[in-house]
Amino acid sequence: MSTLKADTIQNTSGGAVTLTKQHAAKAWVNGTATASINNSFNCSSGTDHGTGDYSITLTNAFSAVTYAMSAMARTTTAGFIVTRNPDRDEATVLAIEIDTDASTQSDSAFEINAHGDLA
Repeated sequence: MSTLKADTIQNTSGGAVTLTKQHAAKAWVNGTATASINNSFNCSSGTDHGTGDYSITLTNAFSAVTYAMSAMARTTTAGFIVTRNPDRDEATVLAIEIDTDASTQSDSAFEINAHGDLA
């Protein structure tokens, strides 16, 4: 078996290689109940807008708000619902709300993954 090891891969013009037929996450974050970032990729900061209302600012924006996003609350309490927040959603921001039911928001640690084309 062969092993390929490289620090940098460039195209013939010396620029970044365009990856095709791959759909790796373009941004992900592991955040706390106060929107602090434990670990992330392509995320620069988090904002706690109030109980269960969070946004994460991206380092590199998506080309449009049509990216796909999935998120989950990290809690020992069953039944938390995580939804994308369209009021704060932007090409530069991942926004979620965490609810215990249809009308009650709750603070919780969270994880978000986002896929799409970067600008």
